[in-house]
Amino acid sequence: MRLRRTTPGRAVRACRAAHLLSLALLVAGPGAAPFRDGLDGLRTRLRARDKWARAEAVEELAREGSPAAWELVVEALADEKGEVADTAEVVLAALEHPEALALLGGEDGLRSKEPLVRARVAELLGRAARIPGEVPLAKLLERALGDDEPEVRRMAAWSVERALAAGRLGSEARAELASDLQKRARSDRDALARGRALAALVRVDPAAARGALDAAWRERDPLLRGAAAAHLAAACEPGLALERLAALAADPEASVRRVVVEALAGMETRAALSVLVERLPHETEERLAARLVERLQHLSGLKHRRDPRPWRDWLRGLPEDWRPSARAESAPEPEAADAERSQAALAGLPIVSKRVAILIDLSGSIWNIRADGKTRKELVDAKLREALEALPGDTRFNLIPYTGAPIPWKPRLVEASRANVRAAAAWFEARRDNGSGNLWDAAVLALEDPEVDTLIVLFDGAPTGGPRHRLELMIPLLLERTQARRVAFDLVLVDGTKKLRRSWSELCAGSGGRLLAVTF
Repeated sequence: MRLRRTTPGRAVRACRAAHLLSLALLVAGPGAAPFRDGLDGLRTRLRARDKWARAEAVEELAREGSPAAWELVVEALADEKGEVADTAEVVLAALEHPEALALLGGEDGLRSKEPLVRARVAELLGRAARIPGEVPLAKLLERALGDDEPEVRRMAAWSVERALAAGRLGSEARAELASDLQKRARSDRDALARGRALAALVRVDPAAARGALDAAWRERDPLLRGAAAAHLAAACEPGLALERLAALAADPEASVRRVVVEALAGMETRAALSVLVERLPHETEERLAARLVERLQHLSGLKHRRDPRPWRDWLRGLPEDWRPSARAESAPEPEAADAERSQAALAGLPIVSKRVAILIDLSGSIWNIRADGKTRKELVDAKLREALEALPGDTRFNLIPYTGAPIPWKPRLVEASRANVRAAAAWFEARRDNGSGNLWDAAVLALEDPEVDTLIVLFDGAPTGGPRHRLELMIPLLLERTQARRVAFDLVLVDGTKKLRRSWSELCAGSGGRLLAVTF
């Protein structure tokens, strides 16, 4: 059995998904030309059994653009199919009519009984470029920040960050939000929500964020220390930020150290690089050590590896006011010396982590029968067993195949002993599960294990089923969820189109992971 790297065409199912992803969301105002079905017809199509018909009806309603049409779009946020609800979430960011704006704060929006609906509204507010006026947007964000559900509060804080970055919140709106964010950044019960509130507060009022940072970087929860590490340089004076990051560089939790590496590299100073270089001989996590070297190579333009001595020699020759050269800044990320660090590979993708969850899509085409009479699943069985048997004994791993729901082999990572490897391979080979491909829930489950630093996903790139479907939402949401711990996504994309490959490359680039496109 042999794998070839290529990007062939998709099956009919993926073509329909790609069609929805590529539709232009040109939102017309009231008075636009009537659609073939009219408003009543579109309302009827929203009750169709076919989820794609419902999703297309949502997009047509958005282009129709009347308050009555927007009301139906907001109602679609509660659709049981992610393909439909995600589409509503995407197009609602273009809502601009003041008379329809109240819908986002109403019973089908931020006052919905469904937490996921409220989280969807809180998220889309960060992309809502057309909401008229700063204060109405701030009022909606303020309501979401006070929600009982941590996911809603986190999405609201993230939306504050994005709205500020886009220039949609002025001084009056900032003042309205600052006190709520300060309270959340100091005392939110949920670590992820507190970390995101801290990030938003740094943008809204860096001076006010310093007190919350003083507490967070010493917290027992590594997610809070990681969140603090990501924002120390933005809120504190450089000397203090460097002092605290240098202390956190030796944090006992690898998740914190991963954030520190990125924060120090982002400072782009000689002193920060010195901390990174001195960390090299002490870093025990393989994936993190590799990333540390990559960041040094990228900033310097040099190709030194793990040995700190040539890096120290280079540092001694730098002036105190050193900044990266244009050549180093623009240089592409260096290819990791994968063969040097790993003997294990899944379908050709080197496994460079020793804390890895492997997710495998068991939906759809994996059960297709090949010309040799075997299914693709049988090919994956062999490739997975080969990869597991090559794992170093000190690796910790888990398997999470998925269809409409994740199917974890173990609740948490386990050591790659011979007995565990044999048991895991046999367990996977015996799986006969089939159904839709709910990648979102599988990824969220994998990320609940705090030890995981890498998710390897073998899939066809077109999620089906589950609460998330649209890649323009899913990819930023996955990166947001890992902002306080920097988990890498390594993807094996099987028979994926060029468009899917481009989309998933954004996740790999944003997380420090890699993508390998193959065909079976």
